[in-house]
Amino acid sequence: MPSSSPRRYRAKPASAGAAARDWAALPRDILSAVFLRLGPCLEIMRGAELACAAWRRAAVEDPGLWRRVDIDVGALASAGLRKGWGAMLRAAVDRGAGRCEAFSGPCDQELLLYLIERANSLKNLHLLCLDVPNEVLKVAVKKYPHLEDLELKYVSSPSDDMLISVCQACPRLKKLKLTFSPCFDEGYGDDEQLVLDIIEQGIPMMSELLSLQLFQCDLTTEGLASILDNCPLLESLHITGSFKYYEMDDELQAKCTRVKNLTIPKYSIHG
Repeated sequence: MPSSSPRRYRAKPASAGAAARDWAALPRDILSAVFLRLGPCLEIMRGAELACAAWRRAAVEDPGLWRRVDIDVGALASAGLRKGWGAMLRAAVDRGAGRCEAFSGPCDQELLLYLIERANSLKNLHLLCLDVPNEVLKVAVKKYPHLEDLELKYVSSPSDDMLISVCQACPRLKKLKLTFSPCFDEGYGDDEQLVLDIIEQGIPMMSELLSLQLFQCDLTTEGLASILDNCPLLESLHITGSFKYYEMDDELQAKCTRVKNLTIPKYSIHG
């Protein structure tokens, strides 16, 4: 009579080859592919390249890994890098050996000037937590006339027609996002006294612009009409803040309908 007790299986021991696998000896192209999958450069500089000397060489000597330098501000804080992040970002840009095409991260004046000198082929530029005077910022964007994607976060207000300056300097933009940092009038502490960036003048023709986002703005009907007239390919327009208008006539409403995704302030603070 056969036994009803279950059979017991023994796991096969790992082969000697698997146990002795030398991860440091992986081919350079495979290492590069793995590193690229790690995402932002923080994971490489603070993680993978610290594993061994071979991985360190692979990370430092391959410019292809650093075509995109992307540092999340929250990740910097989580890693305890509230200070010293500028040196790390400059090192990441250097590793690109002039091939860096995209940069995203916090930025002060020193880092911005370094980018102009060492990464002059950028197509995508996202400057977050900006600590740069407007005058310096205007000069800097003129160094990148071929930019396709630009984000400036926390531009100081009033911004001295920053929108117009950016459009004049970078006529090939496809995506533009500006977040203005509103100032409070002295002696007041409520939201009604915010000094917002005024969008009321004409902008130059932006024949390739597809997406425009403006945060914390004083929008006027003239400014809105200028944007719609001079951005013929615009698919997405998102503006927050206030909307000073006297009358939204049929012609302007018709222009608005040409934009697939349109968000503008609903209420006027005029008067």
